[in-house]
Amino acid sequence: MSKKVFVGVGHGGGDSGAVKYIVEKEYTLKVAKLVAEYLKARGVECKLSRTADVDTDMNSKVKMCNDYKPDLVIDIHFNAGGGKGFEVYRYSGGGTSLTLANNINAEVKKIMSSRGVKTKLGSNGKDYFAIIRDTNAPAVLLEGGFVDSKSDANFIKANYKKLAEAYAKGILKTLGVEDKPKALPVLETSGYKKGDDTIGSLALKELLLLAKKVGINKYNVDENGIIGDGTIKAINYLLGQWGYQQKSIAGAKFIKRLRAEIEKKI
Repeated sequence: MSKKVFVGVGHGGGDSGAVKYIVEKEYTLKVAKLVAEYLKARGVECKLSRTADVDTDMNSKVKMCNDYKPDLVIDIHFNAGGGKGFEVYRYSGGGTSLTLANNINAEVKKIMSSRGVKTKLGSNGKDYFAIIRDTNAPAVLLEGGFVDSKSDANFIKANYKKLAEAYAKGILKTLGVEDKPKALPVLETSGYKKGDDTIGSLALKELLLLAKKVGINKYNVDENGIIGDGTIKAINYLLGQWGYQQKSIAGAKFIKRLRAEIEKKI
């Protein structure tokens, strides 16, 4: 069975997070998407707490995480308050959270300075961060540099992809998963393809348009009756999101999966 990781994406929507030289909510999402992409390419399943600039609250994030039942949890943030460098918060009881924190910290230290692995407790003596305290899986909270440090912000803007890779490498080491891309599976080899012009292909295009309307697919389809480049782009986008090779084919399995995804949204 594949390992699973929940990726909390700090802030979003009306909550910008820390703001100065960069906007925290923008870079938490950039990094989170890259972490998920890196892990999925190595056979690890991922769920992000948000995939767009939308409002999220901590209770919903914790529930989403626990419902997903991941093996590990990370929550991505950036810091503020007059400092420099990366830091990671872990569960005060140690365990796999400590291992994960140490592994990620070791990878990040290869590319930027680190303030180390830390714990933070509330006045009640319990872990301060809900993502660490209230989730069932081992969790850490990552602070990937200071948005109010010009040097940190410039580094983040230029190297957020490297930061995401460092996070992913630390996760893989903790999971015991080889850091080597795996060949993605093929969903199906027959179905609707470029050039098709049938009633069925028109129905597929309507389904893809509905998927775009509910936020599953981000591409428009061709305006004519033929499956062209626009429709293929939408098909391949969804195949990639689902962890399959982008073979430009949408058959019965694709349609069944897409309908199920749409039903969750309406």
